[in-house]
Amino acid sequence: LHAPQDLGALTLLRSYRQDEWSRWFEAAGMEAPANFASAIVFDSSLAMMEAAEQGAGVALAPALMFSRQLSKGSIRRPFHASISLGSYWLTKLKSREPTAAMSAFADWITSLEPDRRSAPS
Repeated sequence: LHAPQDLGALTLLRSYRQDEWSRWFEAAGMEAPANFASAIVFDSSLAMMEAAEQGAGVALAPALMFSRQLSKGSIRRPFHASISLGSYWLTKLKSREPTAAMSAFADWITSLEPDRRSAPS
């Protein structure tokens, strides 16, 4: 892959989010290729990345979530365009008092820098 336009000749893998590839192509400064509509849909990022590692296509996934695979070279990030599709929520039941573990986790996760908590790249 040398340019985002090269993706038009490849199988695209995506999550259940229907707008992620179109938004990524927009961030990359181009229109989605014709094969965009026929992307293979996964309900699990782990399954999608396993398929990508096995050569089934090109996946759009959170770089932070797959940093180990990126560092060992089993996957690569060929382009720097990125998107943010939202964030996760930290919730708890109102009817349950927080445990020490819950409080420690909440303190840790909220202490991370915002870009370490962000959504998919």
